[in-house]
Amino acid sequence: MSEDRIARLEAEVRELRDQLEIREILAKYGFTADMGHSRAYAELFTEDGVYDLDDGWTIEGRDALAAMIEDPNGLHKREIENRSQHVPTNILVRVDGDTAWSESYSQVVVGTPDGGYRVMTAGYNRFDYARVDDRWLIKRRLRRAVGGPEWGGETIRRFQEG
Repeated sequence: MSEDRIARLEAEVRELRDQLEIREILAKYGFTADMGHSRAYAELFTEDGVYDLDDGWTIEGRDALAAMIEDPNGLHKREIENRSQHVPTNILVRVDGDTAWSESYSQVVVGTPDGGYRVMTAGYNRFDYARVDDRWLIKRRLRRAVGGPEWGGETIRRFQEG
């Protein structure tokens, strides 16, 4: 086998491994949020990681991300922790050296007092990642709700173009 072919195969294996690791981060993201494991959740982000939600709500940094989950009066404790399931779908992952991004749709399903379930939210997600000390971490998560002002509009177009 030629050295060029070996180098190409090694690069392909590395990219596939990177994509798998990023998909695992997305799974851990949902599990840690659903179970209220605030520190494990925050550790999936870079130190300066950002969560950019609809309505201009932005959370920056690991401590603030953990605090969102830990807040005894917050939405997370009231409606999400131990009664939800984050469900990402249509996951697309792209790797470029030590940076990567993924796009997906997601739903958060929550249990209701009568034993049923309801979709609490559904949206579009863009995650940006950085490789830090040979480990993938979330640099930024952008989330936009289905039907919101940016849904199907500028946000998705911008990411599809580049």
